Amino acid sequence: MSRDHAMVRELIAVHDGLRRELKELRGASEITGDLRVRCMYYCHHVEMHHTVESHYLFTTLRARFPESAEVIDRLEREHGKVAEILAAIERAADFREDLERLAEELLAHLDYEEEQLAPLLSRL
Repeated sequence: MSRDHAMVRELIAVHDGLRRELKELRGASEITGDLRVRCMYYCHHVEMHHTVESHYLFTTLRARFPESAEVIDRLEREHGKVAEILAAIERAADFREDLERLAEELLAHLDYEEEQLAPLLSRL
């Protein structure tokens, strides 16, 4: 994966931040009011990141690289799965199980997204 393009570096930096925040949330020893607030903030951050990707980045990539349609379709489906888990976390009193589901789904998604989009972003 080419990391020397500015857009690739930005994508990886944002994803690394999401990974760090998720690791901190998962490492908390008990669910407190503060942890819930931090978790809700994190959920909103992920939602906003995916909204920007879906509305701007993916639209641009589809237009410039029609061959990327299958990859973009998969990423959009993964965004939907993550959104369902985020909604479950927001509703749950004890959201640890949902947080673990989020970690599994989101971490795999971030890795796949970087792997697939870096070559395309490097060509913009």
